[in-house]
Amino acid sequence: MRNNLSDDKNQEYDKCLNEAYADLIVLVTKYKLSNAAGNAIISFFNKHSNHSKSPLPKNIKQRKLFINNMKSNLLYKKTKVLDYDNTEYFLYHMPLMSWIQNILEISDISQTFALEYEKLYKTTKNGKENIYKEQNNGEW
Repeated sequence: MRNNLSDDKNQEYDKCLNEAYADLIVLVTKYKLSNAAGNAIISFFNKHSNHSKSPLPKNIKQRKLFINNMKSNLLYKKTKVLDYDNTEYFLYHMPLMSWIQNILEISDISQTFALEYEKLYKTTKNGKENIYKEQNNGEW
């Protein structure tokens, strides 16, 4: 029982760590802060937090290493769509298979799938169909 409680606390701590680190990355990116400014924020946070172990990494450069090592399958494709007045126009898009692959890599995605189907329509005298409620039975 005691191990379960400590495991729950560790999971809460890890979740907090991930949220704190994600918020820090958003802050550094949004305001285009230097590595020195990011490191100062980390030092301040670690010094004044009530955590027994440091909730953030030692420096902001670890963020760059993490981002550089990420496998991105959502690469944009460039497709020329128009030539007009000696100007080329391009559409930047992501292939459908990349989107599907990215969605399927989410570990708990099956929780929101509609796995059952029930006919929810009625055919009228003139052959038209009326749908009475939403087909998707997923919980949103």
